[in-house]
Amino acid sequence: MRRPNVLIVEDEELARKRLARLVNEHTEFELAAACPNCEEAMQVMASRNIDIALLDIQMPGMDGMRFSAKLKETGTYAPIVVFITAHKRFVFDAFEIAAVDYLLKPFDQARLERALRAAKDRFREREASHLAEKLQAVVNEANDSPITQSPRPHVPGRFVVRDNGRFLIVPNERIDWIEADGRDCILHCGAKSHSVAGPLADLASRLCADRFVQVSRSSLVNIDSIAELEEMFKGDLIAIMKNGQNVAVSRRFRSQVMERLAG
Repeated sequence: MRRPNVLIVEDEELARKRLARLVNEHTEFELAAACPNCEEAMQVMASRNIDIALLDIQMPGMDGMRFSAKLKETGTYAPIVVFITAHKRFVFDAFEIAAVDYLLKPFDQARLERALRAAKDRFREREASHLAEKLQAVVNEANDSPITQSPRPHVPGRFVVRDNGRFLIVPNERIDWIEADGRDCILHCGAKSHSVAGPLADLASRLCADRFVQVSRSSLVNIDSIAELEEMFKGDLIAIMKNGQNVAVSRRFRSQVMERLAG
C-alpha cells in the first residue's frame, strides 16, 4: 500500500516549519506541501489528491473549519483531517466535522505521532474499502455478460516475470495466492515467489473471477489451492494452502470466502 501524503496548513512560520520537519522524519509519510493559508492549500489540492491534512483552525482569511467544510461541499477528494488548535472550545466542532484527531497547542512530538498513526489507520481503511469496491466491480463485470453484449476482450491468463535474468511465463492456475507489497505485488507459486509491478486491484482484473477470491485487504487466494481453513480468535480464519503456506482471512471477507468454497 502506498505511503499517504500529508498537507500542512499553518499560518505561523515556525510552527509550520516544525511540523514539516517532523513529518519528513517519518518514512511512512510523504510531505505534499506546507502552506501558510487555506487559499494556497486549495491550489495544491487542485493539482493532486491529498490523503491527510494537518489544519490549523484559526488562520487569517479562510479558517481550517471552513476549509474542511468547503472541500466536502464541492465533492473534492477529501483528505483525512487532523485539526490543530490552541483553544479547547474548538474540540467539539472538530469532531462534528469528522476529524480523526485534534492537536491542542502546545503539543510534543509523541502527541503528533499518535495523531498521524490514527490518520494512517483511517487512510488504510479507506484504501481497503476502495480496493474492495474495485475487486467487486471486476467480479460483477465478469458475472454480468448479457447475450446482447459483445464478448469481452480476451485477458491473458498468465504473467511474465523476471527471474535471475530470465523471463518466466506464470499461468494464472499456477498461482496459489497474491500478496500486495507496497506498490507492487508478490505471486506465490508453490515454494517460489515472483514480484510483479502494479497494485492488487490491477492484477485482479487479469485473473479469473471464478478462481480467485479476496481474503483480506492485501491478499487474493486461488480457491483451488486451499487445503483447509483453521478458525482463529475473534472470527478470523487461516487458509492453509496445499503448498503448506498460511494466509490470513480477515473477518470482513470470511463470509464471501466460505460462500465461494461452498459453491
